[in-house]
Amino acid sequence: MYIISIDVGTTNTKVCLYQLPEFQLAEVVKFATPQVVKGTETDLDAEQLWGNILKALQKLSDAVEDVQQIKQITVSSFGQAVVLQDSEEKVIPPTIAWFDPRTKAEAQEAKEVIGEERLYEVAGINSHSNHSLTKLLWLKRHENTAFKRMHIWTCMSGFIASRLTGVFATDWSLASRTMLFNITKKVWDNKFIETFELDIETFPHVVESGARIANIKESVSEKTGLPKNVTVSIAGHDHMAGSISTGLQKKTEILNSTGTTEGLLLIADKPNLSSGFRKFLISNGCYVMESTYSIYGSMPTAGQSFSWISKIFNKDITEIGRLCGEIYQKYTSDFRSMVEAIQVFIPHLRGSGPPIRSTSSKVMIYGLTDQSTDNDILFSMVAGLCFELKQLKGVYEQYLDSEINRIKVIGPAVKNPLWLQLKADILQAEIIAFEEEEAVAKGAAMLSARKQGLVDTFQEAEVKTYTPKEERVKILQDFYQNSYLPVYNLKNHLEGKDD
Repeated sequence: MYIISIDVGTTNTKVCLYQLPEFQLAEVVKFATPQVVKGTETDLDAEQLWGNILKALQKLSDAVEDVQQIKQITVSSFGQAVVLQDSEEKVIPPTIAWFDPRTKAEAQEAKEVIGEERLYEVAGINSHSNHSLTKLLWLKRHENTAFKRMHIWTCMSGFIASRLTGVFATDWSLASRTMLFNITKKVWDNKFIETFELDIETFPHVVESGARIANIKESVSEKTGLPKNVTVSIAGHDHMAGSISTGLQKKTEILNSTGTTEGLLLIADKPNLSSGFRKFLISNGCYVMESTYSIYGSMPTAGQSFSWISKIFNKDITEIGRLCGEIYQKYTSDFRSMVEAIQVFIPHLRGSGPPIRSTSSKVMIYGLTDQSTDNDILFSMVAGLCFELKQLKGVYEQYLDSEINRIKVIGPAVKNPLWLQLKADILQAEIIAFEEEEAVAKGAAMLSARKQGLVDTFQEAEVKTYTPKEERVKILQDFYQNSYLPVYNLKNHLEGKDD
């Protein structure tokens, strides 16, 4: 028995075939998520993405001896991006990438019109240019002819699901990233929709994460060779779906999901909608499992930092990985000499995350000399990513009244021992690395299989544990307090972002 899991990521899309009940990855088709970049603006090519997925489904169908054993397709993706379709179900461009900053004015407008407190009270999130409402307002203002042609809009997972089934839907975890969803009632907020003169008829249905939406269309079956009785579900926001593969426990553990961005996810029984929590721009949302909520904060750059430094060093990304391996060996054997050469590296390549979120924040490096090497800079960058995450973890511990000493990691970081050990030493926590090749896709498959009754128990995943070492913890904490934070505060002052 098999299930296909489609994970649409910011950088790459993966179409994975899992064999049940062990969820063994039998086959994967991976390709770059199609983007159209013009200066600072990035659009997604939804039609090309669908074409590539259709070819991948055909390939996976051909790979299975008995195609009738493929029972489900589930889709997960990044949040916030919206795909407009006309009455003939054709994509109306542009599909603005979630991280595209062109919608800053619309984010400010939403904040002023609704009010920060009211928005957070209902939607559980702050107004930000990443979120779906700002994309809709920008398109209405700047692409009005296209906007008027719109028959329906969906999030990216919903777009793929609509092409598979003909049903326009989104799940509650992705709806939570729109600024238009009441997270406690799990419905679209009609007052917000009316305030911005949007049409509720163009909104997708909200469905349960992982639950069956419909079977695949006959035309999809004919093109791919998949059985007509294959069911389709939306597993939801990628970070949330991926957490299922780790068995993340409520309140006591945090998921560190790494990719182009990096986030910390905590599962709770209820959202934290306090004014104190709101000022840090931490997002509340509906989790992919019933009666639970997600507390989620993200850093705009993580894997992106490695791509950037690969370009700056004029080295292949695999070479950057090899250098990290060398640095890791030295870090564990000659820690003191490594720390002597460390710089303050604040990696705000695409803005900053909590505690002071800003799309205009810039990178700052302090401490370079004519003796600094590529390895010194790379080590400092990886440490900087961890110091950024440390600040976010501190907000969680303070406002959620908990001491988090166990963090589960998925994504590219699990292949980088330097990054993982620095996380352990800087975050002062046990790091559990889930060595899954495609953790998000697997988590989505597990969620869908459970929700639709294909399985009821899961095998434990293979993990590797990194523990903090007292000597390193103390020295890095001193560096954080006496060097990193002062430079961080100075940078905020220079950028006009003092508390």
